[in-house]
Amino acid sequence: MVATVAEPIERTEVACFHGESRVGNFVADAYRWATDADVGLQNSGGIRSGPSLAGDVTVGDLISLIPFDEPLSIAKVTGRELRELFRQGEGSRLGFGEPDWWHAHLSGARIEYERATDTLTEATVGGEAIDPERTYRLALADYLLHSDDEFPAVGMDHRVETIRTQYEILADYARCEGIDPAVEGRVRHL
Repeated sequence: MVATVAEPIERTEVACFHGESRVGNFVADAYRWATDADVGLQNSGGIRSGPSLAGDVTVGDLISLIPFDEPLSIAKVTGRELRELFRQGEGSRLGFGEPDWWHAHLSGARIEYERATDTLTEATVGGEAIDPERTYRLALADYLLHSDDEFPAVGMDHRVETIRTQYEILADYARCEGIDPAVEGRVRHL
């Protein structure tokens, strides 16, 4: 057992693909915690559906949540690239996406997205407006740096480091911080 969850955390398609979710926040928070990055990002498609996380949570439960034997990466991106990456969280951009999907779970950032105009009306990191010229550290699955379909604003040329396997990071975070995520208004749709 790595942690105890008092209020079950859903792992359904609805929870993962329709905006900010507790499970997405847990994963993105763990990535940022492990790397000291400015922003943690988890794609919805990387979170596997299954039974809710509830009661005593084991490493096996976390492996079933993010089952990929792949490292977490740290990328350096400009504020301009980060804003574009956030905009690319809108699901209809994906070859396998749906118009009402949202594909980006975030930690360390808050955004407001207007679907009708495909515009970020607000985007902050650490409570401050994103500076288009500043460089930010982004923690994300290494897979996303290889994908042409998901978040094309970032690629291998942005990667500066890789660390342990994603599910190992989730387990370490759960042991140290527990598992009690909340929906906090990190992603708002207009």
